[in-house]
Amino acid sequence: MKYKCNSQYRIWSNEENFDPDIFLSEIFITGKILKKTLKTSSFQWRSYFVKKTNYPIFEGIFRHLFLSNRCRNAWNISNYLIHSHIPTPKPIAYLEMLNFSLPYQHFFLSEYLYDSYNVEIFIKDNIYSKKGITLDTFFNTMKKFLVFLWEKGIYHKDLSGKNLLTVDGKNIYLIDLDSTYLINRFTIKYKIRNLIQIYDSFCDFVDEEILKDLIFTVLSDSSSNELTTIYNKIKQLQKQRRTQHLRNVYSHK
Repeated sequence: MKYKCNSQYRIWSNEENFDPDIFLSEIFITGKILKKTLKTSSFQWRSYFVKKTNYPIFEGIFRHLFLSNRCRNAWNISNYLIHSHIPTPKPIAYLEMLNFSLPYQHFFLSEYLYDSYNVEIFIKDNIYSKKGITLDTFFNTMKKFLVFLWEKGIYHKDLSGKNLLTVDGKNIYLIDLDSTYLINRFTIKYKIRNLIQIYDSFCDFVDEEILKDLIFTVLSDSSSNELTTIYNKIKQLQKQRRTQHLRNVYSHK
């Protein structure tokens, strides 16, 4: 990993030839905007995915000084995932912009996954069959991915289909790493939270038995009675999650 600092920025980079000055001169001219919110903007620039913060300068300074670990979380966790052989877009660089030597804004760059789909769309739009795989093959990949993720102590607070990418259904990539954390003791409560999110992503268009099999397989350490109870709890909490989501949507209109 390479580190560089000057009066304008400081940068951590995994690519020897990455030039931050060229990046900063081009990103707003040739970068293609993918998504923009009040807090962040996402771009495609060259062969990179770029996520930039949009905080007002004083809020940005506060966050980068007092919540620096949170600001750098995507960069740190993505490097950990790569080192642990968990599929995620390769982290390229983390760049903090400075104002009078104080950081106030950052860019996180990672590999851009061409021809990828979030797994929800991949299944819902029948892309999996066009790629020559079956639902069983895809969900077997999903099972292995979840178990491996949990074994490594990786907890994603929003492990929905929208935050999982695939190109051909044979590998699944974890994205949106700002809300991903390492947990020393990965208890059943964290697994249930993730499974509610996974179930919610697929339950409208995937056969119930497939999702039930996924849940029973990844929680195989539990007894048969426990699995049935957990499964029913996941279904109940998924309905609550969906209801709360609809309330949030209507409250913002």
